Amino acid sequence: MRGVRFVLSVTLVIGMLVSGVTTVSANDSHDPEDAIPAGPGLAELKQAIAEFRASLVDLRDACRAEREAPSADVTTARKRLPKAEPECLKTLKALKAEFQQIRQRALDLEAAYRGDVKQKRADAEQAAKEKEEAAKQKLADEERKQQELAKKASQTPKPTLSPADQLAKKKAQLLEQLKQVEATLAYKQGLLKQSLNAATEYRAKAATATGADRDRYLAKAAQADADAAQWSSYVKEYTARREQLVDELAKLGLTAVPPAAPKPDDLAAKRATLERTLDEVNDKIAYKWSETERYAKLAVDLRSQAAAATTAELRDKLNAKAAEADVQADGWANLARQYEDQRDALQAQLDALGRT
Repeated sequence: MRGVRFVLSVTLVIGMLVSGVTTVSANDSHDPEDAIPAGPGLAELKQAIAEFRASLVDLRDACRAEREAPSADVTTARKRLPKAEPECLKTLKALKAEFQQIRQRALDLEAAYRGDVKQKRADAEQAAKEKEEAAKQKLADEERKQQELAKKASQTPKPTLSPADQLAKKKAQLLEQLKQVEATLAYKQGLLKQSLNAATEYRAKAATATGADRDRYLAKAAQADADAAQWSSYVKEYTARREQLVDELAKLGLTAVPPAAPKPDDLAAKRATLERTLDEVNDKIAYKWSETERYAKLAVDLRSQAAAATTAELRDKLNAKAAEADVQADGWANLARQYEDQRDALQAQLDALGRT
């Protein structure tokens, strides 16, 4: 019996030790009152208690069998042992009492375990709050520091310029604005010239065309006139702005705006552009004079055919075509003369560059 008692006690003690050393993470839950998971040793402890109970049952049955066993020195086969409490029952009672103590100890261990889990959760939650508060405080400190620096920078007086430096700065600003305005003005003037030339060319083509072609050229000429009107308004606006800047510079003592000296590279590029444009214009002039000559010859041929016609109807028809050829020849001649005017203007610009 002592051996049985020793084995049962050791079994329970081992289960209690396994449960007692179980550790719990503080991250099991954010709320200390949430369900607490069972510790890794709780199952072993319950198993040990169950085995202890089973052993008590076995021991009780053994004691009952021992008590009911017949005595060997009595002739009656069924005579029972004296009713004095046997050692087996004493041991059973003692083990039962010990079982209650061990069970209470297990309950105490479980209560301590649950309290430890709740405390660790509460500590973890408090640490998280403190960390969050520290981060907010750090951010607030940084913002306050930036605000103080910005306020200090705004209160720092800017270095004052002398009257002469202020005047030079103002002149430089006006000269830069004037440079930009003049560049924009030159660009708008170029677009205005292109629109005017386009309108003139479309009207010249319309004069030599008939029907739908004539209407199409007239529509294009009208659009070119509208574009020219828009560019003309821009030219007037930037011309007025240029005059305003020149007046402001004059008030500051700069009566003459210094012309920007062209760079050699700029001159070369401009000369190359003018020469290329001049070549294109010469090609157009040659083509338009060739068309003039072609329609003039056609008119002569048609009149020769009309003179040799055998019927009045054929003669009238050929003479009408000859008249149309004359109109075409005149139209192409007008275009050629317009391009000759452009050629003369381009040549004058090239000559001016040669004197620069």
